Amino acid sequence: MDFQSINEAVAPYPELESPSFLQGMLIGLLCVDNEIQETVWIKKLLEEAQVKSIKESFLIALHEMYNETNKGLNGSGFELSLCLPDDNEDMVLRAAMLGQLCEGILYGIGLAGGLNEMEKTLGEEVREVINDLSEIARIDVSTLIDLEKETTEQVEQDLTELYEFVKVGVIMLNEELNPTQAAPIMDPPQGQHQIH
Repeated sequence: MDFQSINEAVAPYPELESPSFLQGMLIGLLCVDNEIQETVWIKKLLEEAQVKSIKESFLIALHEMYNETNKGLNGSGFELSLCLPDDNEDMVLRAAMLGQLCEGILYGIGLAGGLNEMEKTLGEEVREVINDLSEIARIDVSTLIDLEKETTEQVEQDLTELYEFVKVGVIMLNEELNPTQAAPIMDPPQGQHQIH
């Protein structure tokens, strides 16, 4: 999923935050209701942001995001592509977008009526994932701006680990909240088929 092209399509609508937030919201909604239709998601999105008119390029970008996210969540999980800036983009932007993705996930879960009801039934590990996503959503990027070169390399490594952590956390959330829908995390190697 190309963050830059989706960002260009979303740019005229500042009330929509960022592509990362939008995908996070979609992930949260899909984790609670795996059968949510694309049109329902877009309608919720536009209502929440009070957007009145939209361009075709915007709808095309959202369509691509919906299809890729839905496919990624319902495959092995390894296909899940998070809508985040490329590794060669500014580290501060990448950290901010990771925070917005996590904020969007929590927002989507809440929008679907999820958190209050689910907290009674969720396992300890999943509650921890939700708490961790909440912490990442509050990431303070201002501290990253003045880093020394040596520190930057460590932060880059930490950021990469956080990306992977969020991806695994999303897959785990989806499996917990949609046990009949989600595929197992480990699929057989290519060429071998498993009967479901």
